[in-house]
Amino acid sequence: MKSKLSIVFLFFFLSTLVMKAQNSENKWTFGLSAASALYFEQDGKKVGGTFINQTPRVSISRYLFNNLTMDASFSTSVLDTQEYTSLDGTMRYDFGASYENVVPYVLLGGSFITADQLTPTLNFGVGNTFWFSPSYGVNFQLMYKFSEARFTTQFSHFYSSIGLVYSFKPRNMSMRLWDRKH
Repeated sequence: MKSKLSIVFLFFFLSTLVMKAQNSENKWTFGLSAASALYFEQDGKKVGGTFINQTPRVSISRYLFNNLTMDASFSTSVLDTQEYTSLDGTMRYDFGASYENVVPYVLLGGSFITADQLTPTLNFGVGNTFWFSPSYGVNFQLMYKFSEARFTTQFSHFYSSIGLVYSFKPRNMSMRLWDRKH
């Protein structure tokens, strides 16, 4: 438990140093969010509960090209009685809205979840980042983590998160037409 707390505080410290807005000019982001896993009633009985709190969830992302972003996240249940640690990798597509104040996206990826044993999942979902100032935004994300029936210690479930995004290089909240990438 103590080593988990040390890792969480290290990621929290790094997140305050490295956050950036993400588009072709600012390719790297670092996020910090609260997350939760929500199981269906019958599966929740088998894993020890239908709701698992995961705070914080630490993410690092890199904008690649053509509205595609690669994202890696780590989260663990620190203040919850249930054991759940997840390493997620996803590809996000943002519909060409990287320069807007509202940036919706869809995602596809996978996870390795450690509870009683290591279990891979296939993830798909949606998300949105709302930029409410040139430097700050809020990110919402909802994923469905699909686990094959052959894995008996982990089951398919929903995974949601909400987090704060900070940009060291402030975003232009009212871009001129000729500044936009088409």
